[in-house]
Amino acid sequence: MNTTALPLLSLSLLALWLGGAVLSDLRQRRVANRWLLAGTGLALGLHALALAGGLPALAGGSWWAPLAGLALGLALMLPLYLLRAMGAADVKLMAMVGCFIGPAGVANAVLYSLLAGGLLSLLYLNGRGVVARLLGNLRRLHLAWRDGATPLSHSAVRLPYAVAIALGTAAALLWPQAR
Repeated sequence: MNTTALPLLSLSLLALWLGGAVLSDLRQRRVANRWLLAGTGLALGLHALALAGGLPALAGGSWWAPLAGLALGLALMLPLYLLRAMGAADVKLMAMVGCFIGPAGVANAVLYSLLAGGLLSLLYLNGRGVVARLLGNLRRLHLAWRDGATPLSHSAVRLPYAVAIALGTAAALLWPQAR
């Protein structure tokens, strides 16, 4: 197998899994745990295959890179879940992305996903005329940060955040050197 085939296969399968998550999130406002677990297992399997064959792996060249990516994706998104700013599936989706692209890639993917999510939120809110709710949630988020994790109120506005994660992951892969 040539040295570009496995990373290209990994990228293709990551795109397929992200696309499935986006469709599910848009249609049902949820992403199934089975889908996320299967994607994570696939990423681990592809990484093991690459290492066994002496081929380059998308997540990096060490055996721990996909697990570090998974842990970092989880750690960076978990506070937003605890503040009720996003759903658990979004956190697990970013952990799966980290398993595919490793810790350096997932750090950039989180950054770009948060930027994409912010832009999508502004577009959505602007179209719906709920700027006052946005300002209230921003105030609560600031107070939670300052006073120690007062959760956000449940909002009637729910964004399919898998879209932002897919866009952010694509941006991280296209522009890997976020500074």
